[in-house]
Amino acid sequence: MAKIIVCGQNHIRTPNLPRNSRHTLIQLKSFPTGRYPIEKLWYPLASFMPWQPLWEKYQAIHSFNRILYTNKPWFLTFEDHRVLYRNPKNKQEAVIYDLLNNRLALDNCQKLIAMSDYAKLRFINRIKGWKIEEKLSNKLDIIHPNFTTRVDQPKTYQPDQNLQLVFVGHHIARKGGVVALRLAKKAEKLGLPLTIHIISGLGHGSGVPTDFPDTTKYLEDLKLLDLNNVVFHKYIPNNKVLELLSQSHFQLMATLHDTYGFSIIEGFSVATPVITTNVCALPEFVRHDENGYILELPINEIRHWSNWLHGEKTKTNEYWQILNSTYDYLAEEALQQIIQFLDRNDKREHYEFLSAGALAQVQIVHNSEKQNEFFDNLYAAAV
Repeated sequence: MAKIIVCGQNHIRTPNLPRNSRHTLIQLKSFPTGRYPIEKLWYPLASFMPWQPLWEKYQAIHSFNRILYTNKPWFLTFEDHRVLYRNPKNKQEAVIYDLLNNRLALDNCQKLIAMSDYAKLRFINRIKGWKIEEKLSNKLDIIHPNFTTRVDQPKTYQPDQNLQLVFVGHHIARKGGVVALRLAKKAEKLGLPLTIHIISGLGHGSGVPTDFPDTTKYLEDLKLLDLNNVVFHKYIPNNKVLELLSQSHFQLMATLHDTYGFSIIEGFSVATPVITTNVCALPEFVRHDENGYILELPINEIRHWSNWLHGEKTKTNEYWQILNSTYDYLAEEALQQIIQFLDRNDKREHYEFLSAGALAQVQIVHNSEKQNEFFDNLYAAAV
């Protein structure tokens, strides 16, 4: 049994670690803790001082979205190319960035773990032409996040039931909550038997990818939280989120950009199919008419929504018009998909097929027991 330091960004750690490791995993925080960790002063400093002072011995390190300067055996898990240092402001920074990026080619960096094929694609595109490209490519593997399967059989659908949908996401616009609200409005006008649950902190506006920075543009959409067929939950504990996912017929995540989409797999863990989009990693584990429905957006060669604008262009009225029409397009597409489902003569059997597909996806690809064994063996071999 070994002691393994776990460090780097918190938000991707749990689904990408062994759940019941025979090793001791020591999860450390950034140094110093609080609102102003060392990387606030200069981002690369966290590569040299990544954790709080630690006095006990350890044998290896598993880092998340963070290149480390260490002589210990270590592994890196990342969600896209942003783990690599880039765009230096001056020659001094360029030297440090090259130093850190080149740490990935050393023998003690034993494996580079991409969370998805999308993450691998972004990483490979970024290192093209580098002297260390071949070394990094040889260390690169795809290991999808893992989750505990919480049920052992698919769900059933009773044709006389009110259709229950749930949206989960702090970013209400980027992740598709605005689409869910517009869908609720359309469904209410048509008298469809549908209820949409919204679990969200309602984060939106400046600083959120794909969002329009002026939050006043979203006021009319947020008023739809008061619709009779919308239930707003704001923040609830994760066990309550899972309970609501298990009680819902579909999870709705009509996102414009999402590097992975952990909540979809959590929904799969309780056999709940999903309605989502075709961006980033999502089509790798969501298959149309097999474990959910995919709403098609125009995407580019790196699987991003191709109408996404950046920088100052996001402040233009043109961009709001693009966003506004896209939200409405996705709401209409989701509505038509739901109408098609409700109109099916075999919707009971079809829903059970979708639910079984969702459950099979998490059991086969995101199996926490299999990945627990994989990581335990990986750590043991390193030490």
